[in-house]
Amino acid sequence: MTACGRCAVKGSLLTVEAGSDAAVELIRSYFDAVRTNHSQTATLYAPNATLHYIGRHILGGVYRGPAEILELFRRSREAFRGTQRLELHDVVANDRHAVALLSGSAERGGSHLEWQRVVVFHLQDGLILEQWIHDSDQHVIEEALAP
Repeated sequence: MTACGRCAVKGSLLTVEAGSDAAVELIRSYFDAVRTNHSQTATLYAPNATLHYIGRHILGGVYRGPAEILELFRRSREAFRGTQRLELHDVVANDRHAVALLSGSAERGGSHLEWQRVVVFHLQDGLILEQWIHDSDQHVIEEALAP
């Protein structure tokens, strides 16, 4: 996980040297971990990180600290019945912020659902300090997450 050349491990935290290239690499590493093993994302969050999942659906809310954020990811996999797919389109970043553009999809009741997602990150000391998840079509997300 530290193959980026600008990364270092401090205790149990992976840190990335400040800079837009490093920020882009951090966010790409984050989405690789989300796709393959979401528990690896814990090392990319600051201990006091906050994630805001925008929406009135069952996953919408504010999650504080890596433990709550990992629990959100577990609940998300369960709620989407393991069918959610996120494809990273692009990352734009500077030393303090990053914006990721994604295409999302899921299966529900024989239907294929699609949406666009924007995730905004506030970065500090090479870690994710705050994050906002914005989905383009709340109705599609609510349909995908319906009980």
